[in-house]
Amino acid sequence: MSTATAKDTHSRRPVKDLDRQVAQARAVLRELRDTLEDLDDRRELARAKKRNAGKRGTNWEIVKKELGFDFD
Repeated sequence: MSTATAKDTHSRRPVKDLDRQVAQARAVLRELRDTLEDLDDRRELARAKKRNAGKRGTNWEIVKKELGFDFD
């Protein structure tokens, strides 16, 4: 193996390591984004429940009929 080949092979390793780290960071960011979206949904649901506390709900049979759903 020539010196040029040895240097070239050695210089590629840090790039592969960086590519792996970038891929891992992206995976972590996707997971974090999903978690934040889930938490935001839970917060909105809690607010909606608080806003609607004590209010009368909508009859499911009426909703199905108005929307044309037939689940029977």
